[in-house]
Amino acid sequence: MNKKEIGKIAFYVLFPLVLGSIVGFLVKNDFSYLETLNRTIIIPPIVFPIAWTILYVTMGIWAYLYDRDFDDNKILSIYYIALLFNLLFSIVLFTLEMPLLAFIDVVILIIMIGYLFIKTLKNEKKYGFILLPYLLWLFVALSLMIDILIHN
Repeated sequence: MNKKEIGKIAFYVLFPLVLGSIVGFLVKNDFSYLETLNRTIIIPPIVFPIAWTILYVTMGIWAYLYDRDFDDNKILSIYYIALLFNLLFSIVLFTLEMPLLAFIDVVILIIMIGYLFIKTLKNEKKYGFILLPYLLWLFVALSLMIDILIHN
């Protein structure tokens, strides 16, 4: 792997990690909002930064591989839009305290990442499965949001 490729993969992996860290830092004082909500599904808070670090790395790896092997700006555009929706989720739920809008955000993310997953499977199955943990985590987020909406 040459320096250009190493720089490219570093960008793709670090970009979502850095953005996610910035959003996490901006909303860290607002996480207590979650404790004010009635809910039956409780996930230990330590799970979230660990899960998101892993997911951001896998998302970056997927984007790098997809960009490297397929010249498809439409798919990569959807990825970047999904990344934006992903980053907005924390702001919408924790800072703006709008669980219904956060629920809608998750539904939109499931649609976008589901689309990317299916399209990627058609082009290169092994790349598609890189997105599977992210898609599964979004269903966990959907369950949490439904739980919050039902009990509040």
